[in-house]
Amino acid sequence: MKTITNIADRLFRKVEPVDSSFGSEAAGAAVEGAAGETSGQTGAQTKPQTCTAFPAETRTPAFCAIDCPGRCPLELHLCDGELARVSANKAAPACHRGLSMRAWANSPDRLMWPLRRVGPRGSAQFERVTWDEALDEISDQLARIRREHGNESIYLAYTTGQSCTTADPFERLMNCFGGFLDHYNNYSNPQINAMVRSTYGPGALYPGGSELDAAADARLVLVFGASPAETGTGRATWHGAWDRVVEQVGERGGRIVMVDPRRNGSIPKRKRPANGDENERQASAVCGASLTGSSTHKGRPATPACGGALSADAAPGGQTVSWLPINPGTDGALAAALLHELAFTHNALDWDFLRERCIGFTDETLPEHRRGLGLSVMDYLRGTGYDHMAKTPPWAAAITGTPANDIRELASQLATARPAFIMQGWGPQRRSNGEMTSGMIMMLAAALGQVGLPGTNNGTNIAWGGGFLTRVSAGRNAVPFRIPAYRFLDAIENGEALGAREGVRGLPEASCGNAEGPGSTQEAPAENDAARGFALAAKASLEKTSHSNRATYSVQHQNGAAHLPCSIKAIICHGGNCLTNQHGDVNRAHRVLGDPSKCALILNIDVEFTDSARYADIVLPDLFRMEQESAMDADGWGRRIAASTGELGARFERRGAWEVCVELAKRWGIEDAFTEGRTEGGWIRLLYEGDRERSTGLPTFDRLLEEGLAWRTDCAELFVALADWRSDPDAHPLDTPSGKIELFSEQLAVAAEALRGTPDEGAITPIPTYVPEWGPAEFAVERPATDGAQKPDAELREDGHGCESSAFLPAGGQEYESDAGLPIGGRKSESNTEPACDQPLRVFGFHSVARIHSSWGNVPAVSRRVPQVISINPADADARGIVTGDLVEASNRFGTLRLPAHVTDDVIAGTIVMPQGAWWQAESCGTQNAPGAASARAAEPIDVGGCINTLTTSRPSPLAFGNPQHTCWCHLHRHMGTEAYLSET
Repeated sequence: MKTITNIADRLFRKVEPVDSSFGSEAAGAAVEGAAGETSGQTGAQTKPQTCTAFPAETRTPAFCAIDCPGRCPLELHLCDGELARVSANKAAPACHRGLSMRAWANSPDRLMWPLRRVGPRGSAQFERVTWDEALDEISDQLARIRREHGNESIYLAYTTGQSCTTADPFERLMNCFGGFLDHYNNYSNPQINAMVRSTYGPGALYPGGSELDAAADARLVLVFGASPAETGTGRATWHGAWDRVVEQVGERGGRIVMVDPRRNGSIPKRKRPANGDENERQASAVCGASLTGSSTHKGRPATPACGGALSADAAPGGQTVSWLPINPGTDGALAAALLHELAFTHNALDWDFLRERCIGFTDETLPEHRRGLGLSVMDYLRGTGYDHMAKTPPWAAAITGTPANDIRELASQLATARPAFIMQGWGPQRRSNGEMTSGMIMMLAAALGQVGLPGTNNGTNIAWGGGFLTRVSAGRNAVPFRIPAYRFLDAIENGEALGAREGVRGLPEASCGNAEGPGSTQEAPAENDAARGFALAAKASLEKTSHSNRATYSVQHQNGAAHLPCSIKAIICHGGNCLTNQHGDVNRAHRVLGDPSKCALILNIDVEFTDSARYADIVLPDLFRMEQESAMDADGWGRRIAASTGELGARFERRGAWEVCVELAKRWGIEDAFTEGRTEGGWIRLLYEGDRERSTGLPTFDRLLEEGLAWRTDCAELFVALADWRSDPDAHPLDTPSGKIELFSEQLAVAAEALRGTPDEGAITPIPTYVPEWGPAEFAVERPATDGAQKPDAELREDGHGCESSAFLPAGGQEYESDAGLPIGGRKSESNTEPACDQPLRVFGFHSVARIHSSWGNVPAVSRRVPQVISINPADADARGIVTGDLVEASNRFGTLRLPAHVTDDVIAGTIVMPQGAWWQAESCGTQNAPGAASARAAEPIDVGGCINTLTTSRPSPLAFGNPQHTCWCHLHRHMGTEAYLSET
């Protein structure tokens, strides 16, 4: 098996693009789907290519419109009207994915004509029908469902497939039809967005943090859970900002510290000693050695040979970038310990800034009625409030698996390095404790005063803008209700039970009774109740309530408050794979969607036959935006505008979604309201010309179509988050209630009170705190008898501040450094007799350069460059008798998946990782193993495609009702059929 090393570097800087030439092996792979049957389409043949060279070749501009704001500008090379190859626009480079668009367009999964389900839901048994048959059935069914259940029973699914100024026509169509049940949130960043609203105000959501290029001015760049070279808003694609930052920070002798459970593709690979022995190789494993070499970790004897986790890596760029490994979900504990050191050891916080510009760090900056109750950040850090534990480095080491001395060294660097650029990816917040984790990282930046100044960030992810171009208006939705995007399965199964406490918005306020929930505007609790209500974070047992008999896994509605009027009866899914593949607990999604008695109609419109399409009643073949005339923002900031001429056009019976909506509007008698007398092309031009008047430097639309790419000249200044507010807070106040940074938030205080007495009690506090995420019990994975990360020893000491410390003190009174080699972070227990091979392991997925979500997941020329494997630390592999190449099975109560193992010290012990976005695939293609309603099969099929959501939960996070899929636990075992598998491969 090919070793996975420095993925981002290998893919984006050292390999030839897939479609660079017909003579390459990659190009050969790109045309694998040029002919053959398409899934679910009997006898379907793709149109063969008509040329083998490039005579009479024409070029036409286009772009990649998938959910990556890099949005590569492309040129399509056409030969006799057929797509011969794809190259980058001459004015800007393109990434590996964008250059593989020809392979994707010719995929064997590409849809070619309308399909109607003829077998059980999920069986992928469809028949070909005409467009008139399909559209008539869709219009009749939706009209019937509206008549019987109301417009609020028709749900437009959350999707991420395509983006341009006219890419969402179904919203406009359904509003013309009387409205639809809408959603809020996305699957990417709802937890951090909730904390941005309470800390900086909703106005700080866009553009978010500072631009990545602003980090080039920093002396220290601290990155929590992000890999800019692999993922995000175009940083792995056209502008190479990460490379510039590494180079320029290094030239000034600065440092970049990457906090991550895996050595991600933005971190240089450390070179191994030529003649190093086993102990040396163990010492350079995932967690690194203590800086002093004083602690020994299981399976990784600490030796001075490789230095600490913060030592420079011996690789190009290694003098600048270092890796600080950490247990997943514990970034908040690290941030708390850093704040403790900065406050009490280095006195390095910006106290003037905290007094003048922030609410809640010290007691005197709290609202007057909250003072003296132990509710400030300082109370939390010193242990005089909340959980009554001092947030010392040993306390954090026991939780994070990061040696205390490494935490101390990082704090020392933060104390002196100015400017300091602190950022987080969306991975740490995509967890059950993601709201509090993201808030802790933001608070670290604010406490240092490192916001709003050159070379700084506000502690969030970097700027993602939101774009510049105006999209076609969706009109007014007459249905007032909105549900969290992550709760659509709950709304199918029992929508009438969903109310405000389950996150439903738009319900009549007068009917809400006592059902106040997170984010409500109910009056704050009385003063004398505050301390009791908020001293919950570490003491709350988030696993004490069994969820086995609950469908929604959340706070149950009480006292007859308002609910949704009905469950979802129809779903329209355009350009997305989130109905199943990208949603938590994919087997639950299979069961719910596989039952037509719950949801009467599922309409899927897409370019390919995805796993979500298996559950549709009607499947319609869409067009890529490069096959249609289009315009869109070509990055997340709106500096570039890209266009596609649409010269490639449609093949077979494919139609664009706008045309589909026009045909449905005709059948409902609302064509004039939908089109307003314009074609889709007419709308695109009208919107663009209006935007052109708002900017400078943009060409005419015809010129844009000729060039394919244009830059705005009025958007050149480097963006630093909160710079206006920092320079003149009176002229540019934050839109928080106080106009300041609210580290203590009354909104969070109300949310914390609302969760009292629920399974999520203690998960939210009025200041950011470290809250343990859901443990193995949530996933029905047997846990060890003692888990030091969540149940510290009773042996506590008084620290210098006269409060209890959570540091572990074994005999002799010396500080105990966490044994990070244990599968569960924390101290070893003599009572823990569970065999190592049965210890539960944390699971999380990462966004690889091979896919955006599940897009490109079925393109072998791309996906095989990042093999779908389970990466596991040598210590965990040895305990289970696993070597690289073995088939292993990961399982919990949600399902089982089987993949090859990749043993590597690039993953922290106690954790397995795999690339997310792989397509779910049953072990057998037979109907006996097909997904669908529970009654249709005896047992859950084993997923051999490697869809990580086979293992994740559909329970939403407590405050934002967001996606917590990175919180996951499983058992891992070597598969019995490994020998047969190895002999075949």
